[in-house]
Amino acid sequence: MHDELRALAKLAMMDGAASDHDAELRDLPAKIEAMRGDVQTLESLLAAERAQIDEATALRDERQKELQAKVDWLGAAKTKLSKARTLREADMAEREVEVTRRAIKEREEEILSIEETLEQKSGSLGERESQFQEAKKMLDEEEAEATARLEVVRAERDKVLAGRDEVAKDVPKRVFKRYEKLRTKQSRYQAVSFIDAAGTCYSCRMALPAQLFIEVQRGEEFHECPQCRAFLVHEAFVPEAPNAPKASAPEASEDEAPTSDAPADAAESASADAPSA
Repeated sequence: MHDELRALAKLAMMDGAASDHDAELRDLPAKIEAMRGDVQTLESLLAAERAQIDEATALRDERQKELQAKVDWLGAAKTKLSKARTLREADMAEREVEVTRRAIKEREEEILSIEETLEQKSGSLGERESQFQEAKKMLDEEEAEATARLEVVRAERDKVLAGRDEVAKDVPKRVFKRYEKLRTKQSRYQAVSFIDAAGTCYSCRMALPAQLFIEVQRGEEFHECPQCRAFLVHEAFVPEAPNAPKASAPEASEDEAPTSDAPADAAESASADAPSA
């Protein structure tokens, strides 16, 4: 049984040493993906602005053609006015000239408005293109650095976890299954808590009941913390692994730190009376 406890402790230490690597392997690609999303957003905005400019340019060209047609029509109307032989013909020709002049003015004003819009859009498009190129360059640089860094992190993680599968074989299957569930669960608590002479769970800071502390010291079976459900392993069964430092206890705030009905000094007293394993 002691060997199984030592295997579980070593497994927890190896995984604890690899936790920073796991976080970096998770967070670094997420960071690059977020940057890629920003670049794609800028690219979409660029495409939309280019489309708007193309539409405005096409509308301006169409209005210029209409304007030229109106100018030609005005020339014809003036010619008709000059050749009018009767008062009725002259009156009709004058009205035609006036209507055409108003249409020409409207088209000129519309074309001017379109050109002002095009000028503004072109200016903002230039700024957007500059932002896009800068963001794309930064993404390419960050992506190259991230690729190199991830290779290093994976190698370091593999080194830390070397032999993990063999260690896991020494842990009972039901215990290993629950350990993996606790380890991969999003929680502030640890999957395995190392217990020292103070009899306190390092995962949740709860002082263990005296009888439970005695049983953990004996190491005759697996025990869980009543508060955080972490596996409890006495420090006497914690191996000194050269490639995995002992897991540190999480910080607990005053309002989060649970208390036990059994005082720590009672646990120490009980442990003193307990036979050694």
